[in-house]
Amino acid sequence: MVKTILSVGFFLCVGLTYGQQTGKTLKTRDGSKYPVPVLTAEMTKYAVEHGSYILTEVKKDGNAIQYDGEISAEKAKKVNPADMGIAITDRDQYYKITGTNQYLVVKSTWALDGEMKMQKR
Repeated sequence: MVKTILSVGFFLCVGLTYGQQTGKTLKTRDGSKYPVPVLTAEMTKYAVEHGSYILTEVKKDGNAIQYDGEISAEKAKKVNPADMGIAITDRDQYYKITGTNQYLVVKSTWALDGEMKMQKR
C-alpha cells in the first residue's frame, strides 16, 4: 500500500515537472527550441512607444481571427499597453475598437523582443 502511494506521488511530481517545462519553450518546424521571451523592464520601456498598433482588418491565413475583446477608441490611441490596462503576454492580442471598423493589436513578448534585437544590430 505504501509503495503504491509513493509510486503515484512520484509519477505526479514527474508529470507536473514535465508540464511546467513544456510551457517555457517553443519548438519550431525544424525541431529547434527557443525560450519564451520574458517581459523585462527594458521591454516594458520599449512598449511605451512601440507596444501596439491599429489595423483596419485583421486576418490570419486569410481567415478572420478570434478577438480578445473590445476597447474604446480613446484607450486604443495610448500605444502603451499598460496605459490601456492590458498586460503584455507571449502572444499578440487583438481588440475591436468600439464603434469603428478598426482593431488594436497589442504586441507579444515575442514581437517586442524581436524588434528590440533588430534595433540593436
